[in-house]
Amino acid sequence: MPSVEERLAYLEGRVGDYATAVGDIRTEVHELRVEMHALRADTHALRGETNAQFASLRNAMDARFIAMDGRITWLIGIQVGMLLIFTGAALTVVFK
Repeated sequence: MPSVEERLAYLEGRVGDYATAVGDIRTEVHELRVEMHALRADTHALRGETNAQFASLRNAMDARFIAMDGRITWLIGIQVGMLLIFTGAALTVVFK
């Protein structure tokens, strides 16, 4: 059976190993936190860029829809005018 001093030395060695392991874990957790903060900052920047690009796209689409509205108004006006012309011509033929 080992003596008390040997047992105490064994336990001190084990506690030292655990202390080293805990220190390593703390260091790794700290590094992980730093990386997570960097990732969060990158994600925030990416989100800002994406929102800006979507806003730009939305503005471009709005401008094109406004241009299309003007063209559609002209197209409907021309169709209504043609309808009136053909109706007038048909009525002239019928009532002549």
